[in-house]
Amino acid sequence: MNVQQERKQYNCYEVETVLGLFLIYYNDEGIYRLVLPSNPIIPGYKSLFSKGASHGFPWPDLESELKFYGKGRIIRGTYPLLNLGYSEWTKNVLQATLSIPFGETRSYKQIAEQLGRPSAARAVGRAVSCNRTPILIPCHRVVGQKGHLVGFSSGLLWKQRLLDLEQHVP
Repeated sequence: MNVQQERKQYNCYEVETVLGLFLIYYNDEGIYRLVLPSNPIIPGYKSLFSKGASHGFPWPDLESELKFYGKGRIIRGTYPLLNLGYSEWTKNVLQATLSIPFGETRSYKQIAEQLGRPSAARAVGRAVSCNRTPILIPCHRVVGQKGHLVGFSSGLLWKQRLLDLEQHVP
């Protein structure tokens, strides 16, 4: 889906946290995308979308939870996530990723084994890379063998930052 298609279908809501500015793209059915503060935003991209405040952001708890997450607290709520365009395999991988507890990690291989395909670690990596709602689907908790940090849409420094944040639960 390109920017123009997203513009027609989704509102944008901004959440300022100690981690920076999160952007949430959503419609009445659910959350389509969560953009982390470190992701480069194409100039003018944010302004293409309606501001959520004018439409009434439907999940005010998510705003406060993102603010508290930045201080090392778990996100407890469940929010409707739009899994449009994901293959069945990707949906299964992302669902498995949701089962990784706060403050813990799993390897790509462990996720593959959990899904009954022990040799599909690379396919797990490809599926995780499709995640449009990081933190809500905690793809940062999926690591390489022996805990090595590999692959993250916002970069490995940001992945390490999230993992470190989750280790220091107040």
